[in-house]
Amino acid sequence: MLLCSLIDAGAPLQSVRDAVRACGVDEVRIDVEEVHRAGLRGLHLRVDAGAPQRERDAAQCLDAVARAGLPERVQQRATATLRRLAAVEAELHGEDPEHVHLHELSTADTLLDVVGVCTALEELDVDAVHYGPLPAGQGTIDTAHGALPLPAPSTLRLLAAAGATLIPAAHGVEHVTPTAAVLLATLGTPGTVPLRLRAVGHGAGTRDDPRRPNIARCWLGDATAPSDLAPPQFDDRCVELATNLDDATPAVVAAVLQRCLDAGALDAWVVAATMKKGRPGHVLHVLAAQGEDAQMAALLLQMAPTLGVRRTEAPRMVAQRDTVQFESPHGPVRVKRKRLHGRVVDARPEMDDCIAVAQRTGLPLHRVVDEITAAARVAHVEDTP
Repeated sequence: MLLCSLIDAGAPLQSVRDAVRACGVDEVRIDVEEVHRAGLRGLHLRVDAGAPQRERDAAQCLDAVARAGLPERVQQRATATLRRLAAVEAELHGEDPEHVHLHELSTADTLLDVVGVCTALEELDVDAVHYGPLPAGQGTIDTAHGALPLPAPSTLRLLAAAGATLIPAAHGVEHVTPTAAVLLATLGTPGTVPLRLRAVGHGAGTRDDPRRPNIARCWLGDATAPSDLAPPQFDDRCVELATNLDDATPAVVAAVLQRCLDAGALDAWVVAATMKKGRPGHVLHVLAAQGEDAQMAALLLQMAPTLGVRRTEAPRMVAQRDTVQFESPHGPVRVKRKRLHGRVVDARPEMDDCIAVAQRTGLPLHRVVDEITAAARVAHVEDTP
């Protein structure tokens, strides 16, 4: 339903097909059809299996996304979403996050929904996702683990970590699936913002209840001028982990830091410190999304020579960002743009691309960085009104 609402709002279906096929999901055919639910029209996703659907564990899904050659932001969003879903399912069932089988979610549907939604957001040039209160009814649903209560345990865990608001809804109906919950929790922020509306999309589910439309709506638009917006908030719910390392070599500290980043940490850094008895050491800090902190702390205990990890709530105020191709004075490079309230306020080139330019041209790296940065800011940064 989320995917079809984005397609109905203008995301091209063929781009979704291409992205899903690039992830190796070639056993299904994807199409949409217009339907009516309780008198309202919407697009319904039709998935036809041309071959038996392959079982994939979390590691295989992540590997498929990594090898697909997707746009950078699509890959980052899809990877973060799959990692969070795997972490929650593994925690609930006591399994290894890398090899957890998601059962009903482990078929092509998971990759289709996650990669499809991330691709559609990219095609629509969406920098930020916000969502309102979500419906939640009671009852049970049949799963590979037997009858489970509604909302599904993983759905509740994800929405609780995101701080989502739930409102009572019809009993016996799964209004928000785990896949929808992880997409909203990973890519979105609870609450709405002032919006200059450009399009509305309706995604219809399979169930047709004459009492209420089984439809998810998306509103696509531009954030209004900064002067019209409420002050920015510390609404990105994060956790900072810290551990003291007084007997680890610099090589070990660097390896542990990189392992945390590879496992999905939002950031990681090391601070030099003086430990007990005047010994030099390090404090390793890891920033993790709320809900992923326990898994990250366990990784630190496993990989680092430490006996304990501290945990501190660390909500963030963040700017939106994206990466675009830029034809610089020294050739094509990738440029990272920082956005606030929909306006580009800074632009900087990727350092790896600058290093490649310096090696190719023989120019000093600092000159390459300065010249490309200046040109990128002229081309992309919008003057403050």
